[in-house]
Amino acid sequence: MALKSPELKSPPALLCDWLEMKVLSEPHGSFRLGNLKRYWDISREIESSDPEGKSVREEDTDTEGVAGPDEEIFIDSLIEEISDRRGALGDAYPFTLDGRNKLIVVEPSGAGGYMYLFCLLLTYSNGHEIFSGEWLPEILPRTRDLFQACSTLAAAGEIRGCSISFGWPRPNSNPPFLTKLREVYALFGEGEVVASPRRGVSACPKDEEIDIIAWRPRRDRAPGTEYLLGQVASGDNWMSKPLEGKPIENFHRNWFSQAPASHARGFIFIPHAVPPVGFDGTRKERINAITTRYGTIIDRLRLPLLTQQGIEIATDNPGLIIERQHDIPEIREWVIGQINSLHQF
Repeated sequence: MALKSPELKSPPALLCDWLEMKVLSEPHGSFRLGNLKRYWDISREIESSDPEGKSVREEDTDTEGVAGPDEEIFIDSLIEEISDRRGALGDAYPFTLDGRNKLIVVEPSGAGGYMYLFCLLLTYSNGHEIFSGEWLPEILPRTRDLFQACSTLAAAGEIRGCSISFGWPRPNSNPPFLTKLREVYALFGEGEVVASPRRGVSACPKDEEIDIIAWRPRRDRAPGTEYLLGQVASGDNWMSKPLEGKPIENFHRNWFSQAPASHARGFIFIPHAVPPVGFDGTRKERINAITTRYGTIIDRLRLPLLTQQGIEIATDNPGLIIERQHDIPEIREWVIGQINSLHQF
């Protein structure tokens, strides 16, 4: 079995991730929430075992196992979590519940659905609470670079303007850091980039913690506009990569003789869904607690729809400079390939 048995005492968000992955693992692409009651029965039997190991089993009253108020509350909490995800993502959420509480994966109508599945698979690339270890998503350096691609388009969707994939590796044959920086800020129309690296600053930085630079052009091209600096963190260590505050100050101090007049907003793009495992509180409460440290957090419940919107903006506004559009079909193919691989286990 590719998936572990669900930990039924886990938060609804984690259990919902397990459900989504369970649906993806089924050849027919669906799973009835009521079937979780069987796992509930097994868990209760283990807890009810006497010291000699004899289980005290209640009699089944229907085909789904022993029902009760606790189980109903449990199922309701999952339905609420699924509803919240649908509310946040709209048609970029690639699952639906039918009238029998069966969760079904649906063919995405736009890029957003594939971006959600991409983020879900990246979240559990190391297994964690979902996979048994017999199968894991195949994550290569190119896979993580593709997450930077969808984050670049999400930034365009958020800012409704230009978005440059600046982090390493950069497109356009990876020009030197300072060369690329001059090109970007000449397009932006604000700030004066230094002629050469300052003394004491590395002459060959890879990204200075800045992976995405985005802004909304004004018709008069005068300063004072939406300006985004983003960090892309596809792995589990995203909490060690805050961008808000000092990193942005250092970036402007080290690489500009005159910083842009527009105020930079720090963003972090992650495939995980906040709150991560191990923290109490609701999603809203957790984001409220960490936004001042990490800047605006674009996670799995925000990024797919923003990516879809970024693609639409790029299509409708060919004059805007929005990079990485051509990488989206590769993300779709990667997702389809991973799901087909999962079906073999």
